[in-house]
Amino acid sequence: MTVEQNERLTRVGPGTPMGELLRRYWHPIAPSAELDEENPTKEVRLLGEDLVLFRSTKGVLGLVEPSCPHRKANLSYGVPEPEGIRCAYHGWLFDETGACVDQPSEPAGSRFKEKVRIKAYPVEELGTLIFAYLGPEPAPLLPRWDMLTWGQVRRNVVMHMVPANWLQCMENSLDPVHFEWLHRNFGAYTAKRLGKEQEAWLSNTAERGLHHQRIGFDRFEYGVIKRRIITGETEDSEWWRVGHPVLFPNVLREGTGRRHGFQYRVPVDDTHTLHVHIQVFLPQDGDVLPEEGITEWQYKPVYDENGRIILEGIIQQDILAWSIQGPIMDRTTESLGITDIGVIMYRRLLNEQMTIVADGGEPMNVHRDPANNECIYLPQEVSVYPGDTEIGQRWKDVPLTKPQLEATLE
Repeated sequence: MTVEQNERLTRVGPGTPMGELLRRYWHPIAPSAELDEENPTKEVRLLGEDLVLFRSTKGVLGLVEPSCPHRKANLSYGVPEPEGIRCAYHGWLFDETGACVDQPSEPAGSRFKEKVRIKAYPVEELGTLIFAYLGPEPAPLLPRWDMLTWGQVRRNVVMHMVPANWLQCMENSLDPVHFEWLHRNFGAYTAKRLGKEQEAWLSNTAERGLHHQRIGFDRFEYGVIKRRIITGETEDSEWWRVGHPVLFPNVLREGTGRRHGFQYRVPVDDTHTLHVHIQVFLPQDGDVLPEEGITEWQYKPVYDENGRIILEGIIQQDILAWSIQGPIMDRTTESLGITDIGVIMYRRLLNEQMTIVADGGEPMNVHRDPANNECIYLPQEVSVYPGDTEIGQRWKDVPLTKPQLEATLE
């Protein structure tokens, strides 16, 4: 790969090929509960652009450029009002569309405010997350993925600010083999060094940490389905027959049993990624939950007090792998092997979709038909979905097919 090719895949700022592609999609930028009466504003950086998120006293969300156009005061210190956010410096008031709706120091009858507008982007809430869209109008529909629409569930949202380019996080998801090394072997080594029970860690990761015999990948309408066969499994295993998706361009679906998870790799800028991990837990028998469900959320640090990456679990080990490749990985000197066929497939897909956008077209996995956006069910192996009575019920009739791309690793 040349320097130019690597730049094309990794740079996400305005006007870059990848930045223009990523601006065609909605990205989570905060938990809904983070913006409340005590904290009605939040500074946000997304796709290399600094913005201010706010919630008006009527509950309306807005996402605007940070500087008031009057004397450039930062609107993150603005005062929320029913109509929007009022600048702390001279009181200019802006609504969620960026329109200036009040200038208290201008003469009565002045129409000057009609000439003033700041940049604003659409924001929507779904599944206890706030999503933003920074692309051209008209904005597509915010995809109503199944687990984001379910009521009466427990949700847990954990966010990390990862000091690495977003693509390093995503390529990891097209690399199933890393589980047996990073999570099982390195995880056990780390557990021992931390004074924890090494055998307990090996037992915890045994399900997916054994040797990978085959890996497979399929392109589908929303991205890529990845499959695997590990030691002791056959093609009848749901891990091979059903698999789970990597949603284009930057979301991993994962989970088993009653746990369903999304990992959003949100491109903050070229060298930082907001990792948003939302897990949805279906209630057990007898577990009565309110209609809106129960949600917990938190931001977690990446580093400990000694400046070392925290390695307490699977996500933290992934963050280690992403970060130790450097802020932007140098792909010009990498040596790819047979286990990297999914990574290669994903890079080709990214380049294909960037070209579509550059030619004026619409990329894959952009949703505009409300009739097909009520609840989009996604495959997830060995799992329980609402209404199921047993594991694997929803996808039990999926026929065994040969992957579009596969590799035998024995």
